[in-house]
Amino acid sequence: RQPGPEVAEQLSIYQQTLKEKTKQMKGMSSELNMYEAQVKEYKYEIERLAKELQEVKKKFYMQKRKEQQARERDRAYQQAAGPAFSPQRSDGPRFTGGGFNLKPPQKAAA
Repeated sequence: RQPGPEVAEQLSIYQQTLKEKTKQMKGMSSELNMYEAQVKEYKYEIERLAKELQEVKKKFYMQKRKEQQARERDRAYQQAAGPAFSPQRSDGPRFTGGGFNLKPPQKAAA
């Protein structure tokens, strides 16, 4: 005994749906593969940029260290050479700021 026409029609619909779903699944699978490849590329790019950043940081801090050592060296030379200005004389009149005498003027005996 064969199934009725309703069952045959239902079977046909199921087969058609299966074909469509299979086609859809293959498309989604290829899309997934494409996205996975893209993810790998992005991960590689992130890793490359992280390494590049580390190199730049290393160079930056090496340069800062050299500059700091040069400043310290210059400061040590300046301290070893002595003061760059001559000290004030203590035997002459003392003036400050606007040039006013700090000692009160001595009155002449009249």
